[in-house]
Amino acid sequence: MERAGALAKTSKNNGEPEPMSVRFAPARTAARSPIAKILTRGEIGPVANDHDGPEGTGPMSDTTKAALRHFAEHGLRAVPVALNNALIAATASHDDDYRYWVGICRELDANAATRFEAGRGASESYLIG
Repeated sequence: MERAGALAKTSKNNGEPEPMSVRFAPARTAARSPIAKILTRGEIGPVANDHDGPEGTGPMSDTTKAALRHFAEHGLRAVPVALNNALIAATASHDDDYRYWVGICRELDANAATRFEAGRGASESYLIG
């Protein structure tokens, strides 16, 4: 009885199906398996925050260090606090302190520092003229 299709062949012995053949497929070598390729590390390149890198970028500036300390202390409010400190220094006529706080703000958010200085320049021109 031969049928084409999905039915298994039956042997001539007692009408039982013939055993399926087993094909041996050797395992891949561990070194070349896809998982091994994912898990093995390649050579580590230079780190993004490595300021003393081989490119000669030099050490981090004092303003950047101070800005990072200020951000660590105040979090997301670091820029408004720095701008408020700059405003207090400007009203007290402490030019060095004003430049320091605007520099801190510029390291954290250059656009906010530019807007602050532009706004201060406009308000001073109204007082003088």
